[in-house]
Amino acid sequence: MVSWSEGSSSSWDNDSVTSQLPRTIPCYEWSGIAHELSSRCMRLEPCLRQVAFQSTNIGRRFLACAKEKAEEKCYYLEWIDCEWSVAMQFCIGQLWSMHDKENEDRITDNLKLGEENFKLVGEKRRMEEELRFFKLDFAKMMADKEEAISQLGSARLAISDLKEELEKKKLADGSSTNLHQVLRAKAEKKRDQLVLERDQMKEEKKKLEQFISDTMKQNHGYKDKVKKLKEICDEF
Repeated sequence: MVSWSEGSSSSWDNDSVTSQLPRTIPCYEWSGIAHELSSRCMRLEPCLRQVAFQSTNIGRRFLACAKEKAEEKCYYLEWIDCEWSVAMQFCIGQLWSMHDKENEDRITDNLKLGEENFKLVGEKRRMEEELRFFKLDFAKMMADKEEAISQLGSARLAISDLKEELEKKKLADGSSTNLHQVLRAKAEKKRDQLVLERDQMKEEKKKLEQFISDTMKQNHGYKDKVKKLKEICDEF
């Protein structure tokens, strides 16, 4: 049975019927329907015991309408405990301010951390995209190198076939000096042209090998960046 103190307030005497009830916190000592009390809500039904958890009313017991649905509540409110002293209300207000400030700081820190993580993820994706393009370019260069080597082999084979053909023609028509000279001049011209093409291909091959070497060195740099970025992401 609850005893009423002189400082306790009634919803009828102090016009405590409001459109909004304070937030509450579970309390095993003060809960459930107060059937044993004479207090009744505006629907003339037993009230629900509750403990406030809001602003300077935190910890104060009160009685309210027991209906669960918001549209059925009559918003009856009857305080059981007196208001806290001015000093206590000031302390409670300061504690709530500190609590709100801490929550705001935590939210701000989380937002900053989220932005930093978003930037890191964006940078990681950009580097992965660049690495993907690099791999494609490198594969293309390797294919071009193989094609250049194949062309060089074909040129050597053509020179060999030409020498063999000249030898056959020389044996077949040893008496035809003029024809031999014409064929020889033609063969030498063709040979010089092939040698020139071969030298050009050698130069192109050297440039390609140098480019591949530089690209491989740059690839190591990208791998180091990706590795460092992965370590940063793992820390979060």
